[in-house]
Amino acid sequence: MSQFPPPGYDDETVVPQKQLKLFLDHFVDRLEVVQSLFQEQVPKEIVPSHELERELSELHASAESLGEEYLFLVERLIRDYTHFKQEPDQEKLDRLFGDVKSLELLLV
Repeated sequence: MSQFPPPGYDDETVVPQKQLKLFLDHFVDRLEVVQSLFQEQVPKEIVPSHELERELSELHASAESLGEEYLFLVERLIRDYTHFKQEPDQEKLDRLFGDVKSLELLLV
């Protein structure tokens, strides 16, 4: 067995990517709670926005260390979250999940 990393292994980005993935997983967990509350047509005041905003802040800080492509997707996620928070509707919530999926695909 070789002690060397496999071809294409980039030591500079592996840890930040794993960190971003962890933050994204936390955000998705919170977003799924929002989706379930939204589907029950609970007033938007019950949506735990402070937790989502904290997760988004962590996502943004993590994405900054990975470069423009990651940062672009996280900033789009933040923008779409802001629009959803201002006027919640199913289309905006679906867009958030689409943003998450784009970011997940980049992390694979």
